Amino acid sequence: MDIRFLETFLEVSETRHFGKAAENLYLTQSAVSARIKQLEEYFNSALFVRNRNSLQLTSAGEKLLPYATELAETLKQTRLAMNEESIQYLSIACTSNAWELYLKQQLQHLNTALQAVSIRAEIFNNEQLSRMVHEHSVDLAITTLPFKSDDVETLELNESVLSIYQSTVGTSLDDQIQSIAFDWGRKVNEAIDKAYPEFRKAELRTGSLQVAMQYLASHTCQLALPHDIAEPLVQKGELKKVASLAPTSVKCYLIYLKETKNAWLNDFVKTFKA
Repeated sequence: MDIRFLETFLEVSETRHFGKAAENLYLTQSAVSARIKQLEEYFNSALFVRNRNSLQLTSAGEKLLPYATELAETLKQTRLAMNEESIQYLSIACTSNAWELYLKQQLQHLNTALQAVSIRAEIFNNEQLSRMVHEHSVDLAITTLPFKSDDVETLELNESVLSIYQSTVGTSLDDQIQSIAFDWGRKVNEAIDKAYPEFRKAELRTGSLQVAMQYLASHTCQLALPHDIAEPLVQKGELKKVASLAPTSVKCYLIYLKETKNAWLNDFVKTFKA
């Protein structure tokens, strides 16, 4: 459970109003409601009685209040101790493919560039990322598919041209070259299918680079891959390039809320632009 959910509970308990709590916490009212709902699901108890013109604690909410207050005070003291050491924290969440395409290679650079910053990195699917960004559960998100939202800023991080590659190791039944249909998103998939219709009858379909690469390592297959992922394996002799799909490419995007209240977040974003 995220400690910030308890802080939200305390603010709602103090203000007895979701809108005022949202304003004080620099959140949207829907984000506050979502956090309280998750707390209620976690404790399997209603925490507030929602009347038309009032908001009151239930008996369960009254029981939670002293524990949440004590924990919040402990957290406050911990933060003060951390601030004395000038440590800041940055939470980054990405999809598994964005990890392979971008963050895995850039994490060391970010750690070096962001002095006195502790980075927390997690992997989620795109739907989870969108919800977590809007609920302020993470500071930054990295994905290959930008969010359909007017509330976020989207920064293109990199672009890698796709080509068809074939494995040079492994075996295949009847010496037939199999194909792997990878889900790069609707527009990219349509471009690949148009150039290589045989991929529509692929033996394996997946949206995970890790799954695709592991299968490719033990089977004679063809797969559309970004240059940045495939070229190191070409240099090792494990893949060979069959044909370019240029200008078809995949991109990674950095996404964060437009109306962030963290002044230092803009400094972090500049690091990605460098």
